[in-house]
Amino acid sequence: MAARNISTEDALDLLVPSDDALSTEDAIAATRKPADSGPTLSDIEAAENRMNRLRARERHLLRLDRLFLSRGIHLSLTLPIFALAMQLVGRRYAEGSPDWWISSVESGFPDATLSIVAGLLATIILFAWMVSLLVVRALHNTSRKVFLTEGKSFMLRGRPFESLHGYEAINDVTRMAVTRVSGVLTIVIFSALAQLAATLEGGLTDGGGVLVGLAIGGTFAAIGFDLLRSGSQHNTVERWGLLEVYEPPLHPSCPDRVFTEILTTWMDPVLRARFDAHIQSLRDGLQPGKDIHSAIEHLLHMRYLEALGELTNRQVRQSMEYYFRLDRVPELFENDWFDEETWTNLFLHIREKCSPFFRLLSRLQHDLSDDLESLRADTLHFDVDMQNVVSGAGHLFAYLHNSGDTSRTIVIKIQTPDFQPHESAFTLTLESSSAFTGIDAHLPTRSNTTDDVHDILAKMMDHGEMIWQTLLPQHDGESTVSVRLEDTDGNLLGGKVLAVQVRPKLQDRIRQRGGMAAIGAGIFAILYRIVPWVASLAAL
Repeated sequence: MAARNISTEDALDLLVPSDDALSTEDAIAATRKPADSGPTLSDIEAAENRMNRLRARERHLLRLDRLFLSRGIHLSLTLPIFALAMQLVGRRYAEGSPDWWISSVESGFPDATLSIVAGLLATIILFAWMVSLLVVRALHNTSRKVFLTEGKSFMLRGRPFESLHGYEAINDVTRMAVTRVSGVLTIVIFSALAQLAATLEGGLTDGGGVLVGLAIGGTFAAIGFDLLRSGSQHNTVERWGLLEVYEPPLHPSCPDRVFTEILTTWMDPVLRARFDAHIQSLRDGLQPGKDIHSAIEHLLHMRYLEALGELTNRQVRQSMEYYFRLDRVPELFENDWFDEETWTNLFLHIREKCSPFFRLLSRLQHDLSDDLESLRADTLHFDVDMQNVVSGAGHLFAYLHNSGDTSRTIVIKIQTPDFQPHESAFTLTLESSSAFTGIDAHLPTRSNTTDDVHDILAKMMDHGEMIWQTLLPQHDGESTVSVRLEDTDGNLLGGKVLAVQVRPKLQDRIRQRGGMAAIGAGIFAILYRIVPWVASLAAL
């Protein structure tokens, strides 16, 4: 059949899409699986609203806890002590009340013996302790829900959260906090019921003696487990509320931007995610030719000096104009999460955890202020520091700065028989630094402002090399760490031997020993009553 010729107008009409045709977007959407559809704005808003409601509830519970339980009148400590005292008094006078009680109370109320009154008071106090533990459990449970909801909110926005450094650690901490307080609550409920039954029964029979043993032993055991449970409190109401319970996995490193690495290492996952988002929002506000990493490192250094009180907020703002456009500088200081209070608490926490670095930094700043000429004459500046008392992991920091005319390759060896790893070596190439170029030897003295000292210090930190070595102690007691400085041929250039004491914190040691002693006393009290009772049953 011969092909039918059509006009140009008819051909154009055939190419026009019909009203029933699908658009490109509709066609792609039709082929997409329902599970592949991304989160909607309503999902994100729902997660945010839920998180705000949970955080408001947590704020009220935290205020209640600090006013009455963990702080203030310390009911979490006084209630179990009073309950145990009443239990012991009730047991002491189970066979008869003292004369002063008989003449003052039993003369008017014959059934109100001292044993019954003390037993009932102990039961009431135990129930009050149960209520306080319910408040603590609700607080921990709410904190965990806020943490999980915060993670869901981040993931709905397409930001990684579960893969962040430290997510599993905080997830385990929040879960175990709820589990531990639930365990203590279960023991207290058991002890309160046993105390009530023993008070009503009298406690003089073999079965009553078992109830008394279960009640007193349960109270001892609950006190012990509560002591072992108690420690650093956490919350999500305060932006720094998770820092105390977060112990990140650390590793040896040579950080290029030491302030950034130290702070981000010790930030909890929520604060780290907020910090990363804050940095991303600042990238488009950089001055031409500036990179975001150097800008953030300088910001953290200036913030640290501001937290120490050596710089004012105005001075810090002026220094950041070198890196950011003038209209974007306020965003660095007016962020909802990273305000003055957050930076202060964050640096207080970091200074406690990494005190050797900040001592090393203070010594360098002191040398710059008092004796710049000697510091500049020493072409290779070397300093090392570590905690004097190590509780947990030890952190060794070593700093090298080459102010000579040529680059140098230096080998640093860290050797210790008392820590793991026993030996480690770092090979560093130190480029010739220009930190002192154009600086008058008599400029940064006490008679001048400290701005010049801070500028030189920032340059030295940028041009020098830092080593951060984490050391794990193998035993308690006195330990030694030797640091050797060598050239590539193995010739010794310098070094230092550090003597440190390894021991747990006194407060933790007292809590652990007290908790174990209370648990042991509880087990003894229970066995002391149960074993004779079981033996008497076996004799039958």
